[in-house]
Amino acid sequence: MLALTSNTRAHGDLHEVIQTVSALIAGKPDDGALFFRRAELQLAHGDLSAAEADFLQARKLQPSLEVVGLSLARVRIAQGREREALQLLNTYLEQNPAHAAGSSLRAGLLEKKGEWKNAEVDLRAAAAASPEPQYATEHAQFLERHGQTGEAVRGLDAASQAHGRLAVLEQQALEIEERAGLTEAALRRLNDFIVREPRPDIWLARKARLLEKNNRMAEARTAWDEAAAAFARIPQHRRETRANAALAGQIEAARTAIRTKAP
Repeated sequence: MLALTSNTRAHGDLHEVIQTVSALIAGKPDDGALFFRRAELQLAHGDLSAAEADFLQARKLQPSLEVVGLSLARVRIAQGREREALQLLNTYLEQNPAHAAGSSLRAGLLEKKGEWKNAEVDLRAAAAASPEPQYATEHAQFLERHGQTGEAVRGLDAASQAHGRLAVLEQQALEIEERAGLTEAALRRLNDFIVREPRPDIWLARKARLLEKNNRMAEARTAWDEAAAAFARIPQHRRETRANAALAGQIEAARTAIRTKAP
């Protein structure tokens, strides 16, 4: 069977792959899995009508293929038929209660309807059901949108620990703390990054900016000086990359500027 890869999408040759699957269908017109495969390709191509027709045919030919309900829900959402999408997702999740993508899709619909508690339950279930960090991220974003900053941060930290300290989740927690004005919590997290991460200069610069934002100028000066010292320890050939040269310029400009500011 043909596999749909990210490379297929990236090179824009979906139409060619669709034609290939269509040729296979011509030889096996009773194969529901082939119709499902073509429907997924049509959906990725943005042809909702063709995708819908193929999903319905796949379900007719192979009723046991439960995932068709999930895919049809995605089509209905794209068509703006959200009530039908929700019905499809309810049915699918009754049969597959631990399906992260299905729970995430339904949560989006429930949130739009104002059913925030039920949406949060679905997002929490999605985060628990999948090892993919994107679901913990979605859950945290939802909690932050609804004013539950502490819960968002705690959820990200728990998910990070479950993944063996996943930096992307801890960095999201830091961003939430900064947006919420939880300066001391953000500084504690930054200090942890400074000790733990391979590029302390980056995190020292971020710490300095946060301190400046909070008018803690003496501490900010120290942090900028520490950032410069940490940057100087990077091997010379690595310091000359465009990104690192830009960071060095930012650090030096900040050190110059902060000398004129009151403590």
